[in-house]
Amino acid sequence: MCLALLTVPGLARGQTSDPVLNSRAADKQIRKLRFEGNDYFSDKELTEAISFSSNRWLGQKLLGKEAVWFSRDAYQMNVRELQHFYQSEGFLNVEIGEPQIRLKRKGRKIELTFRLTENEAIHIDSLRFVGPNTTINEDLQVRLQGSRKFLEALPGSRFRDALIWNDQETLTMNLINKGHAYAASSPHVKLDTVQHKASIDWELEPGPLCYFGDISIEGQERTPEHLIRKQLALEKGQVYSRAALNRSQQQIYQLGTFRIASLRAQLTRDQKDSIPVRISLTEAPRTSTRVGLGYGREDKFRTFVDFRILNFPGGARRLNLYAKHSALEPYRFEARLTQPAVFSPNSTLELAPSVKKQKEAGYELFAYGSTLGLLQRLSNQLNVSLSLYYENVNLDTTSVARTIDVTEVLKNYSKGGLAGGLLFDSSQPRFDPARGWVVGLNAKSNSQLLPGKYSFFKYQLEVKHYQQIAEPLILAMRARYGGIRPGQSRGPIPVEERFFAGGSRSVRGWARQQLGPIDDEGVPLGGNTLIEVSLEPRLRLFGPLSMVVFADAGNVWPQLGDFSAQDLRFSAGGGLRFSTPIGPVGIDLARPVADSDSKWQLHFNIGHAF
Repeated sequence: MCLALLTVPGLARGQTSDPVLNSRAADKQIRKLRFEGNDYFSDKELTEAISFSSNRWLGQKLLGKEAVWFSRDAYQMNVRELQHFYQSEGFLNVEIGEPQIRLKRKGRKIELTFRLTENEAIHIDSLRFVGPNTTINEDLQVRLQGSRKFLEALPGSRFRDALIWNDQETLTMNLINKGHAYAASSPHVKLDTVQHKASIDWELEPGPLCYFGDISIEGQERTPEHLIRKQLALEKGQVYSRAALNRSQQQIYQLGTFRIASLRAQLTRDQKDSIPVRISLTEAPRTSTRVGLGYGREDKFRTFVDFRILNFPGGARRLNLYAKHSALEPYRFEARLTQPAVFSPNSTLELAPSVKKQKEAGYELFAYGSTLGLLQRLSNQLNVSLSLYYENVNLDTTSVARTIDVTEVLKNYSKGGLAGGLLFDSSQPRFDPARGWVVGLNAKSNSQLLPGKYSFFKYQLEVKHYQQIAEPLILAMRARYGGIRPGQSRGPIPVEERFFAGGSRSVRGWARQQLGPIDDEGVPLGGNTLIEVSLEPRLRLFGPLSMVVFADAGNVWPQLGDFSAQDLRFSAGGGLRFSTPIGPVGIDLARPVADSDSKWQLHFNIGHAF
């Protein structure tokens, strides 16, 4: 590899024997760090690139930061680090002048300023593909001219080492996934320091076209081998692909019976074109138990127990026995039988009978029923589901709002029908997203296929977006719309199926279910139309601690299509988040804005509000 930008010496100044560095500043703590002349990069970016850092009293006492001491040798090392950073970012002719040093705190500490002249950056002028296989070279050159760019270091862009490394990985994996298991790629960079331009020749060495050979499996004890082979995205004689290996590993994990699944292609030094694959498995324990405890503002004390049996009663099926208690669900018992890979490696069938008692502000009920659902994974980001459900409900009619005609509210009734869902999730990271989208669409048709008193069609669309504005700042946005269309009977909608608003994951200026229509005694009625929108900047402070400010708006309307912008209610507030391995834990404080209701609401959360 010939990355010239990494090998040009002596382009930075600042390595000096100035007596100021030896006497005035020697062996003194650095209180503050500054940079002058940095137009392309912020002080924060440059500070992260070197060893020196600002060191205030608060950071030492509260965060346990160690003091940073100045010395001539340490300063020169930091100059080299700064030089390396700039050169790796394409600023080949950066100049680092003599530092400015000011004594602080009666001469015990210093304020250090690096003086920079960035000069003009190197930009990529041309890019070619060279190597023994002209067909591959020409195909890549055509792709390069297309609308979908697959490389990052392109003509016209600033030369950056990180982009070159990324492109090297992209090109090599592109060849490997097309059957060239022994492929390699290397960039040759030619510099024009006068014109500040660089040309890149990518030398591609694809090697022989390879195929999968024998596939051996070891380590399985309870799970039949034919089920494991059904999950493979490869077979003997198929053109070699690293992507097929990765997809096979993912699909084996989807069986849910293995703790470790390792797929190893047995490459050889003499580059044989038939590549055996060895699959090594470690099964998860046949039985396991999860127990959880917690406390929330809405559900108060909560606890759950989840007992799991794998390979029940054989194959790859698994049985989960689940029990839960909280103020909102005094009890819930559920048995879930899961059959993975039912129609394809990415389809799952579940049967889940349950019994529960719910206690909400707008109703109390006892219910039992069952759901038979099919989940299909279409890609790493897209899932769809379809299910049949039946539920028998025993409603405490004294708990519902008084404005409803009591004669139309049955104490005991059944519900049954068809439900479907679609979920697209590109957000990353999973528990504390900083980028990406989440789009969820759910719908259910009640009393259409199965008999029931109440006929209705219910749907809900939710869209969430996360965007990183700066290194410590993330902007999170959410919009949710829901509607219920009564069936031909035009009767009332079961109270537990209606929409309610307010609470820690809704419009946070109101308590749970307290936003929307209510009766004279303050009992929420719920409604057939729901709209909610939220905007939440999230700012990382230090370590695991971050803060949020937010604005929510929304409401519930009794009938479908009753929405009016004048009826929207608004709230605002802020909160703190503490990051943990399973996601953030936080507290929010909010109140209505421009509203007759001005009561503050306090919410405790595990995870973000959205």
